[in-house]
Amino acid sequence: MARKRELSSETRQSILVLRNEGYSMREIAKKLKISYNGVYYSLQRTAQTGSNQSRKRSGRPRCTTKQEDKYIRVSSLRNRRLTGPQLASSLNSTRKTPVSTSTVKRRLRDFGLQGRVAKKKPYLRLANKRKRLRWAKEHRHWTEEDWKKVLWTDESKFEVFGSQRRTFVRRRTNEKMLEECLTPSVKHGGGNVMVWGCFGAGKVGDLYRVKGILNKEGYHSILHRHAIPSGQRLIGANFVLQQDNDPKHTSKLCKNYLQQKQAAGILLVMEWPAQSPDLNPIELLWEQLDRMVRQKCPSNQSNLWELLLEAWGAISPAYLNKLTARMPKVCNAVIAANGGFFDESKV
Repeated sequence: MARKRELSSETRQSILVLRNEGYSMREIAKKLKISYNGVYYSLQRTAQTGSNQSRKRSGRPRCTTKQEDKYIRVSSLRNRRLTGPQLASSLNSTRKTPVSTSTVKRRLRDFGLQGRVAKKKPYLRLANKRKRLRWAKEHRHWTEEDWKKVLWTDESKFEVFGSQRRTFVRRRTNEKMLEECLTPSVKHGGGNVMVWGCFGAGKVGDLYRVKGILNKEGYHSILHRHAIPSGQRLIGANFVLQQDNDPKHTSKLCKNYLQQKQAAGILLVMEWPAQSPDLNPIELLWEQLDRMVRQKCPSNQSNLWELLLEAWGAISPAYLNKLTARMPKVCNAVIAANGGFFDESKV
């Protein structure tokens, strides 16, 4: 027999009103087009509880105990890479009645443990964390004007096809393989363009296309022809040069060259902690540049380079100032993380 629909609070109120007016239960059932039993039990419930609302139901009993729920939570926290099926299998080894993977996942969600793709970050040794922490403490009191004196530099690679970011499309169920719903990909990304770039004082400096493998001689040429001229043009004398600890950056050739320029009062070299791309705001600039270029759909390497130059010139000073303005927050976040990685979305 099919389950009957529950009477609403309004219907129960109507039953009570009609009953008080002297109607019989059969007359009420006929008038409201409901069953006699429905009228009878509604009046009985109202007499017992004094309310037209449904009684509270206990609901379906949980198939896991509080101790088992705690085991699921603790196991997941001890090993963040355990999957739902693995946790369910481990729990079922001690139970007579098996628990489903869906139940385990619900328990994890109840504890606020959501399944997410792990972000990729460089491996940090204890020594790296100490250097990052020391750097953050040394620069935590720098003002926005201090940060504008820094020339931020880096290299990055852009591919013609196959951006690392996921692409979302809207499609119907049967349109999965429709051409306009696919992201084209070719071997080796269809070619790529390696660039060196810099920015400082709310302005972009040179953007240089690196052809072939960049070695210490090539980087020395970049320092001489692009980095130092950009720093002097954007910031002026005694600008602060930031660069990471790539071997070609710290080679004897480049190190001696920068020491000579530093002794001449042209620049100051910032000591940079290892494994710290998250501290460099130019990484965010690369992401913005990639988004701008993807909108133009580059067709080949030459076209990609032209679009990169066009987008580089369109970077607004307001956006660059925003990148440097967040640096005090970055320092505080590193200190709060005791030298470890921090949530960049909250800075």
